[in-house]
Amino acid sequence: MRIVRFQARSFRNLRDDVVDVDAPMVVFSGPNGQGKTNALEALGVLGSLRSFRTPRLADAVPHNTGTSGDVRGKLDLRAIVRSEGQTRQFAFLAGDGERRLTREERAVDAVAWLTSLRASWFSPADVGVVRDEPLARRGLLDRTILTLDPGYLTLARDHRRVLDQKAALYRSGRATDAELDALDAQLVPLGARVTAKRQATVAHILGSFRSLYAEIAGGEAADVRLRSTLGEGDETAMASRYADAVAAQRPQERQRRRVLGGAQRDDLHFEVGGHPARTDASQGQARSLVLAWKLAEILAAGETGEVPLFLVDDLGSELDATRTAAFVHRLHELGAQVFVSTTDVRVVPVRLATDVRIVQVSQGAFTSV
Repeated sequence: MRIVRFQARSFRNLRDDVVDVDAPMVVFSGPNGQGKTNALEALGVLGSLRSFRTPRLADAVPHNTGTSGDVRGKLDLRAIVRSEGQTRQFAFLAGDGERRLTREERAVDAVAWLTSLRASWFSPADVGVVRDEPLARRGLLDRTILTLDPGYLTLARDHRRVLDQKAALYRSGRATDAELDALDAQLVPLGARVTAKRQATVAHILGSFRSLYAEIAGGEAADVRLRSTLGEGDETAMASRYADAVAAQRPQERQRRRVLGGAQRDDLHFEVGGHPARTDASQGQARSLVLAWKLAEILAAGETGEVPLFLVDDLGSELDATRTAAFVHRLHELGAQVFVSTTDVRVVPVRLATDVRIVQVSQGAFTSV
């Protein structure tokens, strides 16, 4: 898939310019604070329906664009995309607590959108995921699953909805056994399916992850596995263990007024050289782990369908020149349309120069050079 043109309205400091990005690699260049990362963020929203910088998209809408009733105060992202053998128009509009997705001016749901337009990304902040709390690593894994299978979004939302209902019931202090039984009857199969999907995804990309890490890290070995309170095995076995667990832990959950073990406690466990990465990895090792994971994700996506877009914020800040060139060239080989931001276009590998479009960003305005 490839974005041919895009436009961002009421998004941070970006102007309403229509930007031509019909190239295998697009470089947003300019001094700091001009809007390069904002451009990548807008593209990331188009490709994932979320921001890689903030959990609230409303934070990306400038405060001086008008009142809630003014259309200028509503987020409006548009793109022309070549995907699935077609060239189509996409529009993402959000404001006043509502969101509307259209493709060829017809409303579509999130799964249909992500089937034909999706993106993955790497930013300097992603390096911290190796040492962060399990929530960050679950997010990394779930985004990978969405890249490979947009239909996972429905399962993840259903699981979160029931989990939130159960948590709210406990917090109320008025949870009855009948109410909890009804919720657990939904939560157990959903949780087992989520964990089974996560385990299958880790298993699917494991070989590529190991070899890519060794390539990036000069031959050093790395590993990753899913740790889950549901254990391992097929979905039926996990559902059986989960059903036993929710019954056994109910008295403790009542006492603590919170949901305990389940898919919401899953965690990715990275290792480098046989040691836990969360405590022992250097900054360079953590960076290489995330890069290898992202590349393995793109490789797996390309095996089953169109290669997603890939966004790299601040190219060159986390990698030396040699590793930068190897990383970008590998993305290029995989067929991904790559968008990067940088203050110095010299970090772009020379051998890719003929496939690169450089877009200068100054105070939110775009100029192709």
